[in-house]
Amino acid sequence: MRLAYFAGVVALAATTVVPATVAAQPGGVAPACNIDPNSPKELAVLSLTFQSARSAQSPEARKKSLMNIMKELDTKPERFAKNLPGYNYMLAQALTLWGVEPGVGFMPTRGTLGFVAMPEQPYDIVAHLDSAFTSISTTLPNCATEVGQLRQNDVWLALTRRALDASNAGQLDSADFYASRSLRLSKESPYPHYVMGNVANVRNDRAAAMGHWKAVIASAGTDTSYRELKNSSLYYLSMSQLEAAQAAKGDEAIAIAKEAAANLKTLFEINPDGQDAGNIMSSWADALRLAGDSASVPTVYARLVAAPDKFSDFTLTMGGVIATRNNKTEDARVMFEAAVAKNPSARDALRNLAATYYAKDDFKKMFEPTAKLVAIDPNNFDAWMMYAYAYQGLSAAAKVPAEKKALVDSLVKYRTIADGLPAKVEVTNFQRTASTAQLALSLEQQAAKPGTYSVTVEFLDAKGDVVGSDTQSVGPINKGETKSVTFKAAAAGVIGYRYQPIK
Repeated sequence: MRLAYFAGVVALAATTVVPATVAAQPGGVAPACNIDPNSPKELAVLSLTFQSARSAQSPEARKKSLMNIMKELDTKPERFAKNLPGYNYMLAQALTLWGVEPGVGFMPTRGTLGFVAMPEQPYDIVAHLDSAFTSISTTLPNCATEVGQLRQNDVWLALTRRALDASNAGQLDSADFYASRSLRLSKESPYPHYVMGNVANVRNDRAAAMGHWKAVIASAGTDTSYRELKNSSLYYLSMSQLEAAQAAKGDEAIAIAKEAAANLKTLFEINPDGQDAGNIMSSWADALRLAGDSASVPTVYARLVAAPDKFSDFTLTMGGVIATRNNKTEDARVMFEAAVAKNPSARDALRNLAATYYAKDDFKKMFEPTAKLVAIDPNNFDAWMMYAYAYQGLSAAAKVPAEKKALVDSLVKYRTIADGLPAKVEVTNFQRTASTAQLALSLEQQAAKPGTYSVTVEFLDAKGDVVGSDTQSVGPINKGETKSVTFKAAAAGVIGYRYQPIK
């Protein structure tokens, strides 16, 4: 399964935290994070130099101050042995500025930064930042929270943005590299895991992808600023779990399917009538079946049956399909009827409603949805055959010979119409947005003579009025040959379509 990259605007911000200096704590109060920036005196001087670097008006002045800091930290480091947290805090602050200094990069030489010893040796800023923060946390466990915030600094921000940008551009190696570097600085953020999950997915490493998406969900927690990221990861994870369950066997398949079902249920409950609600419901039902829990499938669409007016025609139609597959014909009828009531141009709902009436032996009820169906989809073989099925059912129950003959004649009439269509049409895709609509049709030539057709599609609003149209020429098509064509229109409020009969 190849999933789309996250392309939304990501709001990222670096964190600046200044730990408190040493202070006595009242009895019963948890110890504070105390890093002394003034001992030894050399460290106090460097703190002033660092403030000069931060406030410098030119890159040259900033670099000069930073190089002085690195030189002092590198010269006789034993001076700072009694205050390693202070030393590492100063080092981390300086490296954070160096890491985002234009033209320096994340792997400069030591000399570029101002170190005296081994000036030509490469210096990994990210690795040394990580080491400095780790040392502070190890020496001062009470500073774990503050250090976690400090890790999400400007260098982390730059790495994370590069990872997201590379991911959105499809640059897998770069995305993976920068995400892993971002993750080294801060394991608390969901962003690098999201990028690495997408990269692993494109590389067909399902296990790694699922691991990263689980990490996104765990890292995001209840933070609402990560809502979309978390929901996307939950969707990708659920679909990957469903695929994994389909590929597995025995107890392993059941266990994975149960996880997928639970996650899909959560997704549906987050937005029960969203754009993807129908597809999520279908996958949820599939996961329940794979988990050996077909008895729970009706819970997937239970709220649709209870309050159909609260859901879209597409969601209701998918609910009806799920009920049909689970042999719950009456539940399916309720949802298909509600879908048609909401959208009289809902082709799939009309077709499924007619088929449901047939399954319930309500043959006379088939005529109304079938008439609407052929008006929308006049070259669909199955649409015309709905008439034939209705008359077949009625003729089988007829007792009077003359009545039976009339019904059989009607059956033959509509079967002949279906067989006589010069070209059969299948709707392969229908998409609608707030301002556009798109319909894809597949034409299969039935007539012996090759045909070329001018096909006009009309897009309809809730009132059934035409709000957009498109005409395409298709052909020539030889007998048995199939050709596809897509129709587009800039139109608002589209909920359905119809095309003119193809003759």
